[in-house]
Amino acid sequence: MDAKDNYERLPDSELLVMKIIWEAETPVGTGKVVELVSEQKDWTRSTIQVLLTRLEERGFIGIEKRGRFKYYIPLIEEEEYLAKETKTFLEQFYSNSYKKLIASLVQDQAISKEDMDDIIQIITDAKRGEKND
Repeated sequence: MDAKDNYERLPDSELLVMKIIWEAETPVGTGKVVELVSEQKDWTRSTIQVLLTRLEERGFIGIEKRGRFKYYIPLIEEEEYLAKETKTFLEQFYSNSYKKLIASLVQDQAISKEDMDDIIQIITDAKRGEKND
Protein backbone atom coordinates (compact mmCIF):
# COMPACT_ATOMS: atom_id res chain seq x y z
CA MET A 1 0.00 0.00 0.00
CA ASP A 2 1.28 3.44 -0.90
CA ALA A 3 0.62 5.58 2.15
CA LYS A 4 0.48 8.75 0.08
CA ASP A 5 -2.53 7.45 -1.85
CA ASN A 6 -4.44 5.52 0.80
CA TYR A 7 -3.74 5.68 4.50
CA GLU A 8 -5.76 5.38 7.63
CA ARG A 9 -6.08 7.73 10.55
CA LEU A 10 -3.19 7.44 12.97
CA PRO A 11 -3.93 6.32 16.51
CA ASP A 12 -3.20 9.08 19.05
CA SER A 13 0.04 7.41 20.19
CA GLU A 14 1.45 7.25 16.66
CA LEU A 15 0.20 10.75 15.90
CA LEU A 16 2.15 12.11 18.88
CA VAL A 17 5.36 10.55 17.53
CA MET A 18 4.56 11.74 14.02
CA LYS A 19 4.04 15.33 15.24
CA ILE A 20 7.51 15.26 16.79
CA ILE A 21 9.01 14.10 13.50
CA TRP A 22 7.10 16.79 11.57
CA GLU A 23 8.20 19.51 13.99
CA ALA A 24 11.85 18.48 13.74
CA GLU A 25 12.05 19.67 10.10
CA THR A 26 15.26 17.64 9.66
CA PRO A 27 15.93 13.91 10.11
CA VAL A 28 15.54 13.17 13.83
CA GLY A 29 17.29 10.39 15.71
CA THR A 30 15.70 7.77 17.91
CA GLY A 31 17.20 9.29 21.06
CA LYS A 32 15.74 12.71 20.31
CA VAL A 33 12.31 11.21 19.55
CA VAL A 34 12.42 9.32 22.85
CA GLU A 35 13.48 12.47 24.72
CA LEU A 36 10.70 14.59 23.23
CA VAL A 37 7.99 11.96 23.68
CA SER A 38 9.11 11.44 27.29
CA GLU A 39 8.41 15.11 28.00
CA GLN A 40 4.73 14.37 27.31
CA LYS A 41 4.23 10.68 28.07
CA ASP A 42 5.66 8.13 30.47
CA TRP A 43 6.47 5.59 27.77
CA THR A 44 9.47 3.29 27.62
CA ARG A 45 12.07 3.52 24.88
CA SER A 46 10.91 0.15 23.52
CA THR A 47 7.29 1.37 23.30
CA ILE A 48 8.41 4.40 21.31
CA GLN A 49 10.54 2.19 19.04
CA VAL A 50 7.48 0.00 18.36
CA LEU A 51 5.52 3.12 17.37
CA LEU A 52 8.35 4.22 15.06
CA THR A 53 8.37 0.77 13.45
CA ARG A 54 4.61 0.94 12.91
CA LEU A 55 4.90 4.38 11.34
CA GLU A 56 7.57 3.07 8.99
CA GLU A 57 5.52 -0.02 8.08
CA ARG A 58 2.51 2.16 7.32
CA GLY A 59 4.58 4.40 5.06
CA PHE A 60 4.45 7.54 7.18
CA ILE A 61 8.20 7.75 7.86
CA GLY A 62 11.41 6.69 6.24
CA ILE A 63 14.62 5.69 7.96
CA GLU A 64 18.01 7.12 7.18
CA LYS A 65 20.82 5.06 8.74
CA ARG A 66 24.01 6.78 9.82
CA GLY A 67 26.31 4.12 11.15
CA ARG A 68 24.38 2.30 13.84
CA PHE A 69 21.98 5.20 14.37
CA LYS A 70 18.56 5.64 12.77
CA TYR A 71 17.14 8.98 11.73
CA TYR A 72 13.50 9.41 10.81
CA ILE A 73 12.05 11.55 8.05
CA PRO A 74 8.38 12.13 7.24
CA LEU A 75 7.16 10.62 3.97
CA ILE A 76 3.77 12.28 4.36
CA GLU A 77 3.63 16.01 4.96
CA GLU A 78 1.71 17.27 7.98
CA GLU A 79 -0.48 19.51 5.83
CA GLU A 80 -1.41 16.54 3.62
CA TYR A 81 -2.37 14.43 6.63
CA LEU A 82 -4.34 17.26 8.25
CA ALA A 83 -6.21 17.98 5.02
CA LYS A 84 -7.24 14.33 4.73
CA GLU A 85 -8.27 14.17 8.38
CA THR A 86 -10.30 17.37 8.04
CA LYS A 87 -12.04 16.01 4.94
CA THR A 88 -12.87 12.74 6.74
CA PHE A 89 -14.14 14.63 9.80
CA LEU A 90 -16.31 16.88 7.65
CA GLU A 91 -17.75 13.87 5.77
CA GLN A 92 -18.44 11.80 8.90
CA PHE A 93 -19.86 14.44 11.20
CA TYR A 94 -21.23 17.21 8.97
CA SER A 95 -22.30 15.43 5.75
CA ASN A 96 -19.59 17.31 3.86
CA SER A 97 -21.18 20.65 4.77
CA TYR A 98 -18.83 23.45 5.80
CA LYS A 99 -21.92 25.50 6.56
CA LYS A 100 -23.10 22.94 9.15
CA LEU A 101 -19.64 22.83 10.73
CA ILE A 102 -19.37 26.61 11.05
CA ALA A 103 -22.96 26.88 12.29
CA SER A 104 -22.22 24.30 14.97
CA LEU A 105 -19.14 26.18 16.15
CA VAL A 106 -20.93 29.52 16.22
CA GLN A 107 -24.10 28.22 17.89
CA ASP A 108 -22.12 26.48 20.62
CA GLN A 109 -20.05 29.64 21.09
CA ALA A 110 -16.98 27.43 20.64
CA ILE A 111 -15.45 30.06 18.40
CA SER A 112 -14.28 33.49 19.50
CA LYS A 113 -15.12 36.74 17.76
CA GLU A 114 -11.45 37.07 16.80
CA ASP A 115 -11.49 33.60 15.21
CA MET A 116 -14.69 34.49 13.36
CA ASP A 117 -13.06 37.66 12.03
CA ASP A 118 -10.02 35.63 10.92
CA ILE A 119 -12.22 33.03 9.19
CA ILE A 120 -14.14 35.78 7.40
CA GLN A 121 -10.84 37.29 6.25
CA ILE A 122 -9.55 33.88 5.05
CA ILE A 123 -12.76 33.32 3.07
CA THR A 124 -12.68 36.86 1.67
CA ASP A 125 -9.06 36.40 0.56
CA ALA A 126 -9.85 33.01 -0.96
CA LYS A 127 -12.73 34.51 -2.96
CA ARG A 128 -10.28 37.07 -4.31
CA GLY A 129 -7.77 34.31 -5.10
CA GLU A 130 -5.24 35.45 -2.50
CA LYS A 131 -3.38 33.52 0.17
CA ASN A 132 -3.70 34.53 3.81
CA ASP A 133 -0.50 34.08 5.83
